Amino acid sequence: MVNRFRQSVLSVRDQLAWVKQFHSSFDGLASGGTLRCVGWVQPTPLNQIYRVEIRYIYKEIPTAKVRDPELRRRVAGERIPHTYADDEPCLYLPGKRDWGPEKKIAMTIIPWLSVWLFYYEAWLGTGEWQGGGVHPIRES
Repeated sequence: MVNRFRQSVLSVRDQLAWVKQFHSSFDGLASGGTLRCVGWVQPTPLNQIYRVEIRYIYKEIPTAKVRDPELRRRVAGERIPHTYADDEPCLYLPGKRDWGPEKKIAMTIIPWLSVWLFYYEAWLGTGEWQGGGVHPIRES
């Protein structure tokens, strides 16, 4: 029996087309199985505008990094919640099938990054992460 509902994997060129269609502030390049997009994200009109970069290698996990302004810690030595590195937010829990190569980066990664930035700014103000989720363990 054929699964009629199975979605096909999107190429990096398809991913770029979706990003450009739904996020006009993004520019990108898809070449050799790799996608790199750079654009601007502002969670709400009251939030700061962030320059972000999305990298995706075909059928692998995309990464999102905040390039400008640089994310900051509330206190020296304190970790920024839900990050792999100080510029790399954790947007979903890998291995839980939240994201897969059949899903559109434009409809998942970029909106998730916007939500993450919203909670990041709230954390800066309150010291409390209100975005839920599981914090990734950072290797030393």
